[in-house]
Amino acid sequence: MGTQIAEELSANYSFLYLTGIEISARYEKQKIEILGYNFDPNNTNLISRLKHLQDARKDRIQKILTKLEEIEISISFEEIVKQLGSAISAGRPHFARALIAKGYVSSIDEAFEKYLAEGRPAYVRRVTIQPDEAIKIIHDAKGVAVLPHPLFIEVKDLDKLERMLLMLLDWGLDGIEVYYDYKNSLSFLSANQLTKVVNFLKIFSHENDLLITAGTDYHGDRGKIGDIDVPDEVIQNLINYFSE
Repeated sequence: MGTQIAEELSANYSFLYLTGIEISARYEKQKIEILGYNFDPNNTNLISRLKHLQDARKDRIQKILTKLEEIEISISFEEIVKQLGSAISAGRPHFARALIAKGYVSSIDEAFEKYLAEGRPAYVRRVTIQPDEAIKIIHDAKGVAVLPHPLFIEVKDLDKLERMLLMLLDWGLDGIEVYYDYKNSLSFLSANQLTKVVNFLKIFSHENDLLITAGTDYHGDRGKIGDIDVPDEVIQNLINYFSE
């Protein structure tokens, strides 16, 4: 729906827009999301794989509701839907907000610690795919595959992070989201440490001819567009890259 609207507006007002998607993947229990940009949204393989993942996500919602009911926590599907906002389908944060609204917990952290985190009573593993498959799906749809917020994978051991990046590079990764709200999301890092790890990502990207991107990736009411400082040359390079 959003892509169709953007396409129509672009034709009328002549602005550059990109199709975009985030595919949740896992490798050896490590969550590794893959972004896809400028792909063909009508690609049949992409549509089929996304439908499979969406159906699995709907099934997961019902399983979480059942687990909550088994421990005498009454949350309805409609109460979860109320927490969606602009999201298409529910994830654990939406369940957490519903638990807060019903007075079962006082914070999202408490909701996860008591009920939703792995090993807790209402945890249900999310159906995902391997990162290499996610990259292939995006490439098959003529898109560009980018790794978002890589410091969430590893931030303390840069050698370990580099090995992971090299593996993704072998699988066809096209870019890295270097600029992100790390200052708030990784607040335990000092300013010097943060500068060091971001510089590592920039150097790695340049040495391996990877596209450098930026993202806010905000959820709910946390943060707003424009909070992340992105160098002008990075923005211009993205415009040039996707205008070719």
